[in-house]
Amino acid sequence: MAKALALLEAVAEGYREVETLARQVGLARSTAHRLLFALVKEGYLRHNPRKGYSLGPKLIRLGFQAHSQLHLPSVSKPHLEWLRDQTRETVHLAVLDGSKVIYIEKLPGYRELQFASHIGARLPAQSTALGKALVAYLPEEEWQNHFIPGLKRTPNTISDFAHFRRELALSRSRGYSLDLEENEPGVRCVAAPIFDGSGKVVAAVSISSASVYLPEERIPLVGELVKEAAQRISRELGG
Repeated sequence: MAKALALLEAVAEGYREVETLARQVGLARSTAHRLLFALVKEGYLRHNPRKGYSLGPKLIRLGFQAHSQLHLPSVSKPHLEWLRDQTRETVHLAVLDGSKVIYIEKLPGYRELQFASHIGARLPAQSTALGKALVAYLPEEEWQNHFIPGLKRTPNTISDFAHFRRELALSRSRGYSLDLEENEPGVRCVAAPIFDGSGKVVAAVSISSASVYLPEERIPLVGELVKEAAQRISRELGG
């Protein structure tokens, strides 16, 4: 793994041929060729017989995604504050990492509530509104990759994939997703996706509240406010 990463860095620095790449990283030519072949196959590198190796589409895409995520908290902050002021609830910003979401920003609300969430925390996408908002806009054939069979954080956690699929489809059709005490008892959340300039979902924003402050009849109003905040941030990113 370390040598493969070293090869990627060498290509990024301008080395193009197998011989020079192998020499730069300290590998035998055959080993370097095998690793380069694997990186090309996975889309991290391109290979042109006359021009040698260059960065591939997957690596470029990841680079743009990392750049977007690096600026997300600062770009999002005024819109998260607006959402917090509109709803009085705790606001979160998160990104997807496999079957988990990672919190990258949190603004406490104005109610006398304390949530265990914190920046850097990782939670299952399956049981969170943030996770559903992120997964729902991925290609449907990828939905299974973000589902953990048998997950049961609360009695309300969706642990059946057919039910999870229906929930993702519903999230996509209305523009926001819900967590109705599926991740933590007594806590409800509403989340909406954030898109970059290419139309790719890069993050999600949510509000979290005690169930008593977020009854069924209030959810549609809050859902529209969360969508508005997400759309504002998306516009900042060129979405």
